[in-house]
Amino acid sequence: MDDLYHEELLEAARDPHHKGEMLDADVTSPPEVNSCGDSCRVFVRLTADKKHITAMKWQGTGCVISTASLSLLSDHLQGEQVAEVVTWDEHTLLSWLGLKTFSTARKKCLLLGLNTVQKVLEKV
Repeated sequence: MDDLYHEELLEAARDPHHKGEMLDADVTSPPEVNSCGDSCRVFVRLTADKKHITAMKWQGTGCVISTASLSLLSDHLQGEQVAEVVTWDEHTLLSWLGLKTFSTARKKCLLLGLNTVQKVLEKV
């Protein structure tokens, strides 16, 4: 297994991007909580035709994995097609984190943000 806590992951968790509230979001999730206690809420702004994401912000608390995943997710979502984002999976996130494999026990942390975003995009 790759080193779980390598520098890119730690940096994304130390200085998370796009963290905060978005008052003019088109869709907002209710707070989502993992069984481990990590939590997040996402705010997504869309283009007028609702086919592309223009911005994402998030609020939450959690471990290094969930925080880094949310930070990188918020970076990668901008400009993406909604139809594409709903097909993303753990392999998409792993590639951003520079990992090939991941512990089954930590997948819920890794996927918290993506699952929350995908749920909120179902409303579009």
